[in-house]
Amino acid sequence: MIRNKKAIEMGFNWIFAILAGGFILFLAIYAATNFIGMGQNTINTETAAKIVAVFDPLETGLASGKSSEINLVKKSKVYFECDPLPNPPFGQQIIAFSEQTFGTKYSQKNRGVPINDKYVFVESVLEGKKIYLFTKPFFMAFKVADVIIMGIDDYCFYDTPIEIRDEIEGLNLKSIHFPNSTEKCEGKKVCFGKTVSCDVKVSLKDNLVQKDGKKLYFVDNLIYGAIFASPEMYECNVKRLMNKFNELGNIYIDKIGIIERKQCEPKIQAKLNILMAGAKSLKTSKELIRLYEQAQEIDQINEESKPGCKLY
Repeated sequence: MIRNKKAIEMGFNWIFAILAGGFILFLAIYAATNFIGMGQNTINTETAAKIVAVFDPLETGLASGKSSEINLVKKSKVYFECDPLPNPPFGQQIIAFSEQTFGTKYSQKNRGVPINDKYVFVESVLEGKKIYLFTKPFFMAFKVADVIIMGIDDYCFYDTPIEIRDEIEGLNLKSIHFPNSTEKCEGKKVCFGKTVSCDVKVSLKDNLVQKDGKKLYFVDNLIYGAIFASPEMYECNVKRLMNKFNELGNIYIDKIGIIERKQCEPKIQAKLNILMAGAKSLKTSKELIRLYEQAQEIDQINEESKPGCKLY
């Protein structure tokens, strides 16, 4: 039997056209993918910068606190890093952004936008569509900076002291609730009393917040930073605030030389120098307690100074 073998004869031109067409299609897909990626990276960078721009209107000035909300178009992730060493002496935070693109997949986060002159107390990653913000001024004798708090979760505050509840309710924060001990509350549990099974435990007596297995010590309005920030973010920003305190302290030292010409007694300078040295060498938030006691002593001396001799 003779078998009939059929085949298609293909010339070199056809083979070259197919190979060239496939290569061109590959280049087109590759270019389109990179173009989309570059466009998304630009969007992420612009969004991160817009979030940073929200911080300026939240500066408290003479106010006791301010609050705001950020509504995102898509479910997103906001990433934060903190390092007290770059941008000396103030340190730096980095904010990066990523949003959902197809289904549950997130775009690649951008390289990040630096935050040099703000102190944002926040978890390392926020995920959602609505971000809550509020600010409280931080004083250590004189005002050092505004503490910016960011969160995306609901919080349930149990056994809250009346003064703290009044402060939070005055900010009209929709993400913080005050259930009684028998009420159910969906959110992270913050306990000021003996309530068990809490995500965050606060001891006002010891100036202590226990969170994620870490002990965070606070003074003044840093209590809110300790409650809402990740432990690493909190400790980093405490060091940055102490750096800022030292820079302001140098300005006040210069001012002492001016008011001495008005026959004012320089009672604060030596104590302020000691306090600045302690702030500069601070390693952990536990040292805040001692430094704050020294700051209160300075504040009392300043208040008792005769008119025209007050440092701040």
